[in-house]
Amino acid sequence: MSLIGNLVWGAALVSLGAAEVAAAQEPACLSEREVTSLVTYALPVVMNSTMKACRPQLSPQGYFATQGTSLVQRYAVRKSAAWPEARAALVKLGGNDDKLKDIVSNLSDEALQPFAEGMVSAVVTKGIKPGQCKAIERATRLLSPLPPENTAELVTFILVLSDKPQVRGAVGAAKKSDLPICPAA
Repeated sequence: MSLIGNLVWGAALVSLGAAEVAAAQEPACLSEREVTSLVTYALPVVMNSTMKACRPQLSPQGYFATQGTSLVQRYAVRKSAAWPEARAALVKLGGNDDKLKDIVSNLSDEALQPFAEGMVSAVVTKGIKPGQCKAIERATRLLSPLPPENTAELVTFILVLSDKPQVRGAVGAAKKSDLPICPAA
């Protein structure tokens, strides 16, 4: 699941061209609520892209092939409600680059949504290695009984937890996520 979460956040940064901005300056951090909005908005795209990327490696009778489309549809129902806060979080990811923030802020939803979703899809497709597909399908199947809002909050929880130095050390991860999550209050 953390693979999927990292892909979502990497895609969010790339979709706005913020990776270069983040390297040059410290962007504003995102609250857990903003991260959850981004996750809620992006999960259907992540799932759909994952299913397409993994199709050649998985059984035509497996979970993605038989239940994946209905799962994506179930998650997609919440996208519209999550969009306003997810959009604000995407703008925030522009860091201190006022020009980038201005461009993104002035894009219509009709222009920004397909662009962001296309970038998420491209990053997911590029980031998944064929050997990961069975594990991703299994994790998705195991999480599928959860309501979409619980899954989004679980992904957020994992992202926040994985940014803590003591957790990274315990699991052997040296690098923080690229997503600037605010320290918990």
